[in-house]
Amino acid sequence: MPFRTLLVVQAEVRPDFYRTEEAFRERVFSLLKPLQGTPSPRLAALPELFGLPLFLHLGGDFHPRELLASPLSPWRRARKAYEAFHRTMAEAARAFGTYLLSGTLLSPPYEEELARGRFARTPLFQNLALFFNPQGRLLAQVPKMELTPPERWLRRGRFGPHLVETQAGRVGILICLDGFFERHLARLDALGAEVLLQPSANPAPWDRPWPWDPSRKEGEVWLASARERLLGREHLRLLLNPMLNGRILGLAFEGRSGLYAPGEALLLAQSPVGDEGLLHTLP
Repeated sequence: MPFRTLLVVQAEVRPDFYRTEEAFRERVFSLLKPLQGTPSPRLAALPELFGLPLFLHLGGDFHPRELLASPLSPWRRARKAYEAFHRTMAEAARAFGTYLLSGTLLSPPYEEELARGRFARTPLFQNLALFFNPQGRLLAQVPKMELTPPERWLRRGRFGPHLVETQAGRVGILICLDGFFERHLARLDALGAEVLLQPSANPAPWDRPWPWDPSRKEGEVWLASARERLLGREHLRLLLNPMLNGRILGLAFEGRSGLYAPGEALLLAQSPVGDEGLLHTLP
């Protein structure tokens, strides 16, 4: 595998990490600190919804009554959150010399053009992951395709650009539920993806009975699926699954982050809650 250092970041969300851009920057840099002094090329991944609290807390907490005073408030907040998120992640990628999956935030997809600058292609929100190179350039903006019931108000993404050709190898990106659909996995494998990034945020107790088979637990099924997902593939050899925990908008998230090879877990977080960095260095 061309990547020498892999970092899977499990992170707990707390509002204080998101009230200012500087606090958010300090939070991101602290989570990526295990990369210091490791061999390159490096690849790091943060969890799904890691950037959502910027929308809720940056510059003051969001309250629904804002809509009465200004119906455009959510779009102004989204633009401010996206720009802080983009700046921070680009700076972090440069500072640590790493390919970096930012995790996701809820935002309209933004594009850049010489005359127009940064602009929203659509006013509709998506669950977006940003992927940067070690020079801080945005290589891909990836929307989630398969939406859970709480996400049905979002715009569903289409396939692509979910495969990113880097100088260190081919990286596939599927956001949480997307990575459980065989058609998406098969397509990435057929396109030559070697590493799969699957940022996740699971709003369910890790030890609850699994709804589709109460004899098994949620976490047990999740981890077994991750071990099996790469078996028999042509190209996919590693799965990085960073998971979020904490509370957002009344939902409680839990999950054990992991780094997987076909049929096995190379590294697993000790607990489904709290911060943990899973660092794996290849010879």
